[in-house]
Amino acid sequence: MLRITLFCLFLFPLAVLSNSDRLVLIAGDNWCPVNCGENDKDKGFMIDVATEALAISGYEVRYIEMPWLRAIHQAREGKIHAIVGAFKDDAPDFYFPKVPILKLSPNTLFTLAENTWVYNNQHSLNKVRLGVVQGYDYGHLLNAYIKSHRTSPNSYITQISGDNVVKRSLLLLTSKRIDVYVDAGPVVWFRAKQMGLGEQIKSVGSISPVEPAYIAFSPKLTNSEQLSLALDLGVLRLQLDGRLAVIAKKYGLTELHYR
Repeated sequence: MLRITLFCLFLFPLAVLSNSDRLVLIAGDNWCPVNCGENDKDKGFMIDVATEALAISGYEVRYIEMPWLRAIHQAREGKIHAIVGAFKDDAPDFYFPKVPILKLSPNTLFTLAENTWVYNNQHSLNKVRLGVVQGYDYGHLLNAYIKSHRTSPNSYITQISGDNVVKRSLLLLTSKRIDVYVDAGPVVWFRAKQMGLGEQIKSVGSISPVEPAYIAFSPKLTNSEQLSLALDLGVLRLQLDGRLAVIAKKYGLTELHYR
């Protein structure tokens, strides 16, 4: 049914919208190269893709940078249209497109280059000081671990929130205030190299394999389902004409991440 609907949209694009209906507000924290700074020339892979994909149906995207938990709250209240870089457990009540833009592991583990610690199972985490970002979805296993340990008096979990969380987490790691930082691999490597820390850290694997990441739409706004379908239409077109690969290459992402 989805293929039939999208095929029809290829033939009959969405009706021309009024100017006020064309603007789509998408928000997220700085998670470059997925979504970068609001004032950056290059705003990130998913923002570039959404901008071009939604333009096919007559929409204009405006990207707003804000802390992750605030972005989720704003979208849930209907004050913005969507959040960017979301896994399904980030906001399960939102409208998620059928066609993912990106695939990432949400729980790649990073240590200092000289650290000999290895991850074998969840019990391995009991031996290290773990750095996480409040409100991020790390997959079922790590989400459960964080939930069960964060209130423990013996917990070694450091949760941070607010702005520039990736940069701040890397500074905690390199200053040895945490032993392990967990996040999406491309995001950590992008920021680490930008900060000149690429040689000081290493990846020691991921807890779970890659999974789809999305631009997810507000559960409160009446046009969210239409926007989700329009995004699917546009992404499929960008895939077919090779434009998606061009945008991915610009941000150093491989076919593994967008196919």
